[in-house]
Amino acid sequence: MPEIPAQPLQRPTSASRFGFNCLAAVAGLAYLAWRQTSSPNTPYDNGLTAGLLIAVLIGLHEHFVLRSHRNPSSGLDWDGPAKPDLRRVLVKLFGLGITLGLIGSAYALFPEYHGSFYQPFWRALRVYGIPMLIAAPFYFWWLDGRLREPEDGYWQLGRLPWLWLRGQVPSAESRRLIVNHLAGWAVKGFFVPLMTVYVGQEVRGTHNAWLALPHGGYSLFEFLFHLTFTVDLLFCVIGYAMTLRLFDAHIRWAEPTALGWMVALMCYQPFFSLVENQYLRYEDGIVWGQWLAGLPGAKFVWALVLVSLLAIYALSTVAFGLRFSNLTARGIITDGPYRYSKHPAYLSKNLSWWLISIPFVAVSPAVALSNCLHLLIINGVYFLRARTEEAHLSRDPTYVRYALWINEHGLLSGLGRKLPMLRYKPPAAAAP
Repeated sequence: MPEIPAQPLQRPTSASRFGFNCLAAVAGLAYLAWRQTSSPNTPYDNGLTAGLLIAVLIGLHEHFVLRSHRNPSSGLDWDGPAKPDLRRVLVKLFGLGITLGLIGSAYALFPEYHGSFYQPFWRALRVYGIPMLIAAPFYFWWLDGRLREPEDGYWQLGRLPWLWLRGQVPSAESRRLIVNHLAGWAVKGFFVPLMTVYVGQEVRGTHNAWLALPHGGYSLFEFLFHLTFTVDLLFCVIGYAMTLRLFDAHIRWAEPTALGWMVALMCYQPFFSLVENQYLRYEDGIVWGQWLAGLPGAKFVWALVLVSLLAIYALSTVAFGLRFSNLTARGIITDGPYRYSKHPAYLSKNLSWWLISIPFVAVSPAVALSNCLHLLIINGVYFLRARTEEAHLSRDPTYVRYALWINEHGLLSGLGRKLPMLRYKPPAAAAP
């Protein structure tokens, strides 16, 4: 009897829709341009309200068009009437209070959060925090009535003090849910303040570069540079803030390994400054525009390639919609730039650093070699990030199917065939 051929592997449907996310980004940028024209001295507020507009547009699309709240992965049960339990909801709210108390204690403990750098975040917290706290009991009540497994991380953490007082030890499953819950909130607690500050800085940089456009020079490149990072950071803030089952955008699980956390966090402030300044400094003040000042044609092409890489980087974040996040799994993205590569953001970002910093141009060959080696090491850190993320996401069968599809159909599939170390290899337990 002839062997039946296996069904051809297909690219899974993306958890978010790249096309609509781009439309929402355009609407957010249009609103931001209007706000900056009328109130140019409030870039942080303008950036956050633009992000809120984008989140609302994508949320409406998710709910009414994609109906993502009906996805099995949302964990919500729509087959019968809602059955919230008041006592369980109160325990969950107590768990939320413990969570916020731990994060607030961390902010108070670490000097990093005491200076002026994070003042825009504290101001935003005063504006948005109170409405969110008011809405929390209503959301928890609604969610508790629809969850297929209502004894979630909030409930497990909220009941933990009572277990201790009674001399009881939480079960292994309870401990797993608590650790995952706290890890997910640690990600939010670290990245939300950072991205909130960054988005305001990039909005101000974009506005200043726009005003400088008539003066020529680097102003057009500066404008596009800041614009791409503004788009990126708007979706970063949205992603870290909108971890809601209502849109199937909740945290499924957090990165389980110390290596995964280490290589991710060292790429962000305040850790990156320490690593770069003390160990891996790859810049020495020579700017690519000055280097190519006498070659206008080459300078134009260089700038075009550089802006294209930055655009790919920003669009990679746009592709996530409400789901962007480091160190957590929140649904698999397979369209936009991810249609061509598993790691388009890392590839474009690392290539752009070579074009921006031109480490191979230095005062001496020895310095140039040192700069290049330092940047190669940073590139290696991102390679480790990619590998740890692949291992982390391989718990999701959708990611396994997607990564195997990219092996054969991705932009670099030919290179992967020549260099097997670049190809995705699923864990034995995750192989389809």
